[in-house]
This record gives sequence, C-alpha cells and structure tokens, in this order.
Amino acid sequence: MKRYIVVIVLFCAVAESISGQFTVTSSSEYTQITDQQDINAIFLFNGISASTEISYNGTENFEWRKYDNSFVANTPSFSPDDATGYIVFDKINNKPLYHIWVIDYSLHRIGFNGVTANGDCYKLSLNTNFNVPNLVYYDKNNKQKSLKRTFYVHYVDYTYKDSTWQDIEMNSEHTYPFADIEINAPKKDVNVCISGDNFARAMHLSGDTSICIDYKAIAVECHLSATVEKRSGTNEYLRDNSENNSVKGSGPLIVSLENKSNNPVATFFEWKIYKNSAPQSYNRYNEENIRYSFNETGDYTAVLKVSNADGICTSTDSVRVTVLESLLEVPNAFSPNGDGINDEFRVVFKSLKTYNIVIFNRWGRVVYKSNDPSKGWDGKIGRNVATSGTYYYVIEATGTDRYTEGRYKDRNIIYNIKGHINLFK
Repeated sequence: MKRYIVVIVLFCAVAESISGQFTVTSSSEYTQITDQQDINAIFLFNGISASTEISYNGTENFEWRKYDNSFVANTPSFSPDDATGYIVFDKINNKPLYHIWVIDYSLHRIGFNGVTANGDCYKLSLNTNFNVPNLVYYDKNNKQKSLKRTFYVHYVDYTYKDSTWQDIEMNSEHTYPFADIEINAPKKDVNVCISGDNFARAMHLSGDTSICIDYKAIAVECHLSATVEKRSGTNEYLRDNSENNSVKGSGPLIVSLENKSNNPVATFFEWKIYKNSAPQSYNRYNEENIRYSFNETGDYTAVLKVSNADGICTSTDSVRVTVLESLLEVPNAFSPNGDGINDEFRVVFKSLKTYNIVIFNRWGRVVYKSNDPSKGWDGKIGRNVATSGTYYYVIEATGTDRYTEGRYKDRNIIYNIKGHINLFK
C-alpha cells in the first residue's frame, strides 16, 4: 500500500507541472498531451483501473459530461473510460470550458514483428514489419483525428575528426506511417535499435518498446595522412613547409603516407603517385601504408583508393606534394670559439640531390671534406683547432630541379662553386 501511495504522489506532481488545470491519480504510467490545437488535453494511460482518476482544479461551478452531453459527475474527480471524450461544463454560463480525451495506451501498444536491413555504399534501409494501431481521438468539434506516433533510431557509428576515428551517437526521429527507414550507411559494424513511440518514451516504458538488429558495414570512407620525414641538420632551408592539405619542402622529400580509412571495413588499398605534369605515368602500390621519396622538384599527387572486402564500395582521398626548387648559399666566415654563435662552417641549402665539398688551406692541404650538406666543418684539423686565416673550398652539387632552357635543358641544375672562408677565433 505504501508503494502505491508513493506512485500516486509522483504522478500527481508530474501532472501539475504539465498543466495546472488537471490532476491525475493513477497507479500506472501516463502522459498528458496539451499541444494539440483542436482539443485542450489528451490523457494516455498505460492501463486504466478503477482507481484511475482525473481531477479539475478550477473554482467554477462545473460538472463533468461526455461529448454527447451525458452527465458523468459533479465532483472535481471522476474515473475515466478508454476512448472517451469528456467536457468540463460551466453550469452557470451554460458552456463547455475544456475538452479532453482519454486513451488506454496499453490497448494500443506497438507490435515490433521484425526488421531487416538492406544497405549499400551510401544508405542503409531498415525494412520494418510493425503493427502500429491508430491512436484516435475526437476534437472539440467532434471530428475524428489521430495522434502522430514518432519512432527513434539509435546506433553508435564512426566519424572522422581530428585525424582519428571516433564513436558518435546517431539518433533520428521518424513519424509513422513508413515502410522503410533510411539512414546514412554506417562506417562500422553496428547494432541499430528502433524504439517507439514518443508516448512510450514520455511514460518511460520499457520491455517491448524497441527492436534491434546487427548490421555488418560495407561502406568505406577514405582518409590519409602525409608526414615529411625529418632529417638531421639545422641548415636545410624549408625542409618541411607543409600547410593544410599540401605537403611541401626541400627535396629529396621523403614522405610517410598512411591510410586513415575506416578499418577493418576498408580492406584493400591502392596507392597511385604521379607528377602532375604527367598523370598518365604513375607508380602503383598495394600496401596499406607506404614510404615514398619524391626526388625531383615539382608538384605531385598521391592518391589512395580503398575498397571493402567484396570491392563493391570504394572511396578515395589524395594529397598534393611539392618539392621545392634548389638553393645553395655559402657563408664567408665563421668563428669556432665555442660561444655557440657561428661555430661551424655550414652551407645553407635546399633540394640538393648530390653534394660534395672539399676545404683546404693555403698550401693545398685538405682540412675537411663531406658529401652531406647538413654537416659542417667545426674548424678543427684532427683534434686541434685550425689557425685563424683564409681557407678555400670547392663545392660540386646538383639540385632536384632541372634547367628549363638552353643547352642543359632537362638536366639537373649543377652548382660548381669555388671560394674562400675566413676563420676567426
């Protein structure tokens, strides 16, 4: 008995928060609808019993009547029947004040007889077999109307955000009647649930108010990332000058190309890399991830195409890669005194394909040589710091770019540089 009283108090409090005109006493769940313009209120009960009551809170001299004007009660409260309309009738002014309708929702529950899924690369159709009884009421003009029953679709899908795949709650509403419910094709295997209706949700009903189905995803969505491989040395100019969706920098540009598609639905991978000036000539790879060296100056495109297990669904993504023109600049002095400023003789370079430097003193003795432009001479001959003075260098290098005209057209640009460097302590 105590439990029954608690339930009554709870439902009364809910009703008063919805409409101050009416109070409900019920041992079952219920909801009150007040947004229909052609009637003042509709009450849906999940079962009507002898203890169910609806009360009018007004101060007028009134009585309860049915729609046919037959007398019901002259007390504030009465026990309603299913599928019946009631009037709060003002006896002094001889006119109706409010029209309400009562529906026993438990007699009109939805039959979730089954659902099947039919998906393609873009859409998923949920073919429903539902028994959805019509929730009929009559408005204040005694015209038959029906309440709209809304169903809810819920599943957890994938979305690509901030370079990673993340779970996302997917929810949509669908008003009956429908035979199929169409949603976007999921990007991973999902459990799709259809629940209903809006009135069951309002009454917090559970149990037989939903149906779920497992669906194996076939849709693919391609994404890729391109990362320039780092090189040691601080004197390489614009080693990585990438921005937005464009990768560019000093060549040879070694780039890690990584598949970021919705694995494991994305099963097969095809990379095509070509120079934009000759797209018909490309290199093709089938690995999921590749490491590629772009050795010549110019604009390239790397395209990734992914497909699902049976090859029906495909998707592509691409990135532009630019290898910059070459550059070689030689300083004329350095001071290997350990103060951290200009302690080494280093060239400034960009996009060099080959490089060779020889440094010698005034007597022709070789004091330093290297084929790595990122390295420099620390001013030592053996273990000892060389004496201050003038030293001479010969540099032979080729760029990743090519001459565009003249006798050397289409050959790699050549650097033959001779000069001197002053060493200060």
